[in-house]
Amino acid sequence: MPTDHLAPHCVAWLALVLAQSGCAAMRPPTPPPEPGPVGKLEPKRSGPTNGRQVMVGEMCPQGAGGRPAVLPLMMRTMQWNDTATEVSDVVERGSVPRWVVFGTDGKAAGTFDTLGVADVGMAQSVAAGTYVGASPCTADAGGGQRTEEPACVGATEACGLAVGELTRPDDPPSTPTFATGGACLSGDAIAIDIDGDGVIESFPLASVLDGVRGPAEEWSAAPTASAVCKPTFKLFDIKLVRPPEPGKPVDPKSLVVLDVLGVVDLDGDARKELVLALRFATVRTVVIYAAQGSAQRLELVAEGQSFSR
Repeated sequence: MPTDHLAPHCVAWLALVLAQSGCAAMRPPTPPPEPGPVGKLEPKRSGPTNGRQVMVGEMCPQGAGGRPAVLPLMMRTMQWNDTATEVSDVVERGSVPRWVVFGTDGKAAGTFDTLGVADVGMAQSVAAGTYVGASPCTADAGGGQRTEEPACVGATEACGLAVGELTRPDDPPSTPTFATGGACLSGDAIAIDIDGDGVIESFPLASVLDGVRGPAEEWSAAPTASAVCKPTFKLFDIKLVRPPEPGKPVDPKSLVVLDVLGVVDLDGDARKELVLALRFATVRTVVIYAAQGSAQRLELVAEGQSFSR
C-alpha cells in the first residue's frame, strides 16, 4: 500500500545513500539562546553623585501656630535650587526626615524630625514635626548647661539654621554631621578661613550688596587680608548701607542689617559656605555664598525668603 511505512532496514539504507551523495538531512533550526542582560545591573544610589545632597532651612520653635516647624529654603542635588515649590515638594515627599539645628557655637542644639507639612500662610509649606533639643540661640556651656545670646533672639526671633540630608522616603532617619567654622568682623570686612588652610579671606562689607536686587552675585576677597578678631559661628546686627542705583539719590530706607547664620561645609567639598540673613526695610532673606572655584571669590548660589522679618 502507498501508505505503508518503510521497513527499518530501508530507512537506514536511504539515510546512507543521502549521506554518500552529499545531501544533508533536513533538521529544524536550533532555537536561539535565551537573551542575557543588556548590562550590569547597579543598585539605585541614594547618595549624591557630585557632592553632598542637602536641604537648608530655618527652624522656628513656634513656626507652625506655636509649634516647631522648619521653613525649607534651598536644596543642593547636582546644583543649588531655591525654587520654593520644588523645595517644598521634596519635603512633602518625605525626603528630608531629619534636620540638624545649629546653636550659636556651631554645634548641634537639637534635631527636628519631619512628620508632614503644614500651611502657615506663606508662599510655601513648612515642615511640621517634633523638635528635641535647646534653643538655636544658645550655646553649650558645659555640664549640661547652655547660655543664651540675646542678640540672636532679637535678630532671628529665636529661629536657627537647620540642615538635613536628602534621602529616600522609605530610608530610616539618620543624624548627619557637618564641618563648621567661624567668621568675625574685622574693620569693614568679614574675615573667614574658607578652605581651612589657616589663611584668612577678608570680604569687604561694601561689596555684599549690588544696589539693584540686593545681594551681589559675586563677593571677592580683598587683596590683602588680616584679622585680629575671634571667629564665631554666628554674627548679628552688622549694619550696611545699600548703595544707590546709578543716577539716583540715597534712599532713606537704604539701611540693611546683615546676620551670619552659620559657617558650614554644606556640600562636602572641604570649603565652608557662608549662610547670611539680610534684613531689608520690608523683607528678610536668607542667602548662601559658596566658593565654587577659589577661596578668594564667593558666589551667590541660593536665596530664599525667611520666616521672620
